[in-house]
Amino acid sequence: MTLLALAGILLCSRLSYWQWDRYQQKAAIESERQSAGESAPLSVDRLDPLRLSMGEHIQLQGHWEVERSLLLDNQTSQGRPGGHVWTVVRLPSGQRLLVDRGWTLLPADRSQEFLPEPPQSTEIRGILRDLPRAGIAAPPQCPQTVMPRLNFPTAEDLNCTLQVPVLPALLLLDADLPGAYKRAWQRFEIPPERHQGYAVQWAALALTILILLLRYGRRPHPPTDSAS
Repeated sequence: MTLLALAGILLCSRLSYWQWDRYQQKAAIESERQSAGESAPLSVDRLDPLRLSMGEHIQLQGHWEVERSLLLDNQTSQGRPGGHVWTVVRLPSGQRLLVDRGWTLLPADRSQEFLPEPPQSTEIRGILRDLPRAGIAAPPQCPQTVMPRLNFPTAEDLNCTLQVPVLPALLLLDADLPGAYKRAWQRFEIPPERHQGYAVQWAALALTILILLLRYGRRPHPPTDSAS
């Protein structure tokens, strides 16, 4: 029972730390996005892949390669299933950058293909961020369908799926630009405050197990026979 209790304390503590880390990450990202959205965009012609300034509000010109689009699958909005549309933009420098055009509701029948509408504007403006990551790493993905659906792909997954090298970053397209879907970058579907609450709950559970272990985990000493 002691070993089980210690294992439970360790598990709850790790889960609490993970949720607290998620809270800090999301709170920092939201703060960066809000600050970046209020600042004037920085006009760039080329991005340095070794020194990408995440959280910066940038503006560039590029050519949309709609045939190189994919869906970040299994993303909900107000309880409805959908995905984020990512489309490749080729910059004048020849570099390719993925642009998140926002969330869209997907057909209930997953066998139906979803094809995004091509944007009309060559003006591209948004907030630069790193590729989103899941709490549990997914196995390698490289679907070769018309509109691939991926779950938190890595840079290697993207290069394999799109058949071209792309920068290891993602541009969150500004909400006032055309050719996009539902965008609300300042808030997550699961807000940071909820992760903070989960962290406190797991920590409280670990503390409860520890108190119970200290209270009831001691073995009673067998009674000793008194000499007659």
